[in-house]
Amino acid sequence: MFEYANVKKIPRGISEAESFGSSVHNCLKRWGELEMEIGRRALGVGQDQMVLFDKTSHEYNDDNPDPLHPTPNTLLEFWHQSFIINTYASRVEADFARERGERLMEQFYAWSHLRSSSFGGQGSGEVWKVIAVEKSFSIDVNGSVLKGRFDRVESDGDSIRVIDFKTSPPRSQDQVDADLQLSIYAMAIEEIYKQPCGELMFLFLSDEGVVERSTTRSENQLNDARKQIKTIEDNMDSKDFHPTPSAGVCRCCPYKGVCDVAAA
Repeated sequence: MFEYANVKKIPRGISEAESFGSSVHNCLKRWGELEMEIGRRALGVGQDQMVLFDKTSHEYNDDNPDPLHPTPNTLLEFWHQSFIINTYASRVEADFARERGERLMEQFYAWSHLRSSSFGGQGSGEVWKVIAVEKSFSIDVNGSVLKGRFDRVESDGDSIRVIDFKTSPPRSQDQVDADLQLSIYAMAIEEIYKQPCGELMFLFLSDEGVVERSTTRSENQLNDARKQIKTIEDNMDSKDFHPTPSAGVCRCCPYKGVCDVAAA
């Protein structure tokens, strides 16, 4: 993929799967920003003033929504505003994807409401606050500059957790434990926030529901990741682009139509 994109510079379009994933990320970015805004407003309002924002204090409806108590409809509205429609071959396919996204957002809202007290839910007893969404980073790893972006960063005051959203089928725990992307996130958290990353999570949003896959990284694992990054960089420098096809990887590759080793 690197060779096709950066050496041969073969132009590519955006697949429907990529478009759908971008729509989901755009929607959940707005949701995370709303959570951060609620947190900022709560910190800036005295306890006696919070009654002004109590849901029972006012009459709230669709024309007068309560900004401190967003509902599933709030998330659905974000979804409709974030949905990218112009990559689908037909209106029928676009409508199917839009409706699928509605179901995923309903599942995400239920998951979020149960685990967090941000929106007045009972929560899990843990108080995790969103401290960043779609935050870009650039770090130096043994002389190599790695750039990326966190989907969502949370903190409970003592520890930091990274959540990365996926619309692909859930991966196994073993795959998540060995994932290089999450290792890079752990390194970036340590450099940016000056403390180890306590938890790394892939959150899979699928038709079957929300699936969490959490993991951590030890210093030995991070050292192994640094070696892996060095190997990848050496292969790029030597123009060694030996492919490693598999059905799961090739299915999402934008160059599968021109690659002569693409797996079915």
